[in-house]
Amino acid sequence: MRYLDLVRGPATRFGEKTAVVEGDRRITFRELDDRVGRLGAALRARGLRPGDRVALLAANELEYVEIQAACLRSGFALVPLNIRLTERELGFILSDCSPGLLVAGRAEEKRAASLAAEVGIPHVLALGEPQELPSYDDALRQAVPDPGADPEDPELPATILYTSGTTGLPKGAVVDRLGFTARVMTNAVELQTSAADVHQASLPMFHIAAFLSYAHTAVGGTVVMLPEFDPERALRTMERERVTTTVLVPTIITMLLDCSVIDEVDLSALRLVIYGGSSIEPGPLRRALERFGCGFHQQYGMTETGGQTILRPADHDPADTERLSSGGTEAIGLEVRVVDEEDRPLPAGEVGEIVCRGPSVMLQYWNRPEATAEALRGGWFHTGDMGYRDSRGYLHITDRRNDMIITGGENVYPREVEAVLIEHPDIADVAVVGLPDPKWGQTVTAVLVGQAPADEELSAWARQRLAGYKVPRRWVRVPELPRNVTGKVLKHQLRAQLAK
Repeated sequence: MRYLDLVRGPATRFGEKTAVVEGDRRITFRELDDRVGRLGAALRARGLRPGDRVALLAANELEYVEIQAACLRSGFALVPLNIRLTERELGFILSDCSPGLLVAGRAEEKRAASLAAEVGIPHVLALGEPQELPSYDDALRQAVPDPGADPEDPELPATILYTSGTTGLPKGAVVDRLGFTARVMTNAVELQTSAADVHQASLPMFHIAAFLSYAHTAVGGTVVMLPEFDPERALRTMERERVTTTVLVPTIITMLLDCSVIDEVDLSALRLVIYGGSSIEPGPLRRALERFGCGFHQQYGMTETGGQTILRPADHDPADTERLSSGGTEAIGLEVRVVDEEDRPLPAGEVGEIVCRGPSVMLQYWNRPEATAEALRGGWFHTGDMGYRDSRGYLHITDRRNDMIITGGENVYPREVEAVLIEHPDIADVAVVGLPDPKWGQTVTAVLVGQAPADEELSAWARQRLAGYKVPRRWVRVPELPRNVTGKVLKHQLRAQLAK
C-alpha cells in the first residue's frame, strides 16, 4: 500500500480498543474497520467509481471518521461541508464538485434532501433514523466488504476542502492520498500521538482541524466527538473521557477559563492543547498554563497547505512576547520562505509574501486551472499572507491573506460579504473590514457610504444569504471610502480610521 489507511493498522493492533466516542455511542477499531469496508462497497453498489466525490453535511458525529476513512480506502474524494453555511452557499459548492452521493447528518436531513433535488445529486444517505431519506446504517448492513475492489493509486483525491478565495467564491483544494498521508503523519510526529491518547475534537471536522483527529486514529488513539461546542459540556467530557489532547482557538480557550465549572473538573489527564486561528496573548496564556497544567501547541496554516509552521510547547514562554506573537518555525516536511515580488527569498526582518512547499500542500484547486497555476507558481504555494522572520528564525504574520477576517476561529472573506450587501437596492457602496475584538479576535464590520437602511434590516438581509458568523456585527456610515488612484479601497487606512 502506497498511502496511509487510517483504520486497517490500528484494527489489527488494537481491535477491541475504543476508536471513536460521541456521547453514549462508542465504536471499536475492529467495528470501525468493518464499517469502513462496508461503506466502500455500498458506495460502489450505487455506481460510484474511484475519483468520484462524496459530500458530507454533518456535525461532529460518530460516523465522521469512518466516512473519511472509507473514502480514503476506496478511492473517493470526501467533500466535508460547513453546516453553518446557507443553502445558497452550499448549493454553489455542490454544483461545483458534482458529488455522486451526499451523506446527511442527523440534523440535516431536510436540507440535504432539498440540496440534492436542487443540484441533482443522484444518491443521498442519512445518518441516524431518517424520516424520508434512505438510511446510511441500512446501506451498510446490506453491503459486503470487498477489499479487492479498493484501488491502490496514491494520487487519487482523498478530500476536497472548500475555502473562499480572493473573489469570494469558494474554491476546492484537492488533497490526494499522498498529501492526506503527509498531513496525518506530520501531525502524528509533531503532536507525539500514541495509542494512549484520547483526543477531543472540539472544532468542526469540516475544518483542517480534522487532520489532528486523523493523526490520533492512525496510531490507535481514541477520538471524542463534540457535535456542538458548549464550554461546560466540553469540560465535563474532557473529565469523563480522560482527554489527553484537544484542539481549540484562543476565543474558546478564554471561554473555557471563564466557565463556571472550570474549578470543579479534573483535567489532570490533559497533556496538550492545540490551537490555531491566531496567536494567544500572554495574559490568557498564563491563566491557561496555570489552570490546564499542560503543553500548548500552535499551528499556522491554511486549507491548501495544512499546518506550515508550529509554535511548540517549549516556545510558550509568557515572558517572551516576541516569540509568543509568532507562528513558530517549520512543521516537519514543510519548507517555508518569505519572498519579494519576484519570489526571491528575503532576509530576516524584511516583510514579504509567505510561500511554502511540501507533500502536504494541495494538488490543485478543483476545476480551477488558472487559479492553481497562480497559487503554485514556481512549485511553491503562495499564501497571500505577508510576514517576516525574526532573528531567531520565527515566522511573524503581519497581514492576513487578502484582508481576511478571523472571528472566533472562523475565516470570513470581506469580498464575499461585500458582494451580498451590495445587492441590497439601498446600499450605494460598502467595504467590509475586521476590527479588533477582545472576545472574538475580530468583529466583522460593514462600512457604508451615505444613507443606508437601519442596522436591523441590513442584518436580516445578510443573514438570509450568509452564514451567521459572516454577518456584520457592526455597521458604520461614512461620507466616502478611502481609495487609491486605481479605485481600490484602502482598507488598512479604513481600519486605522475606525480604530480611533
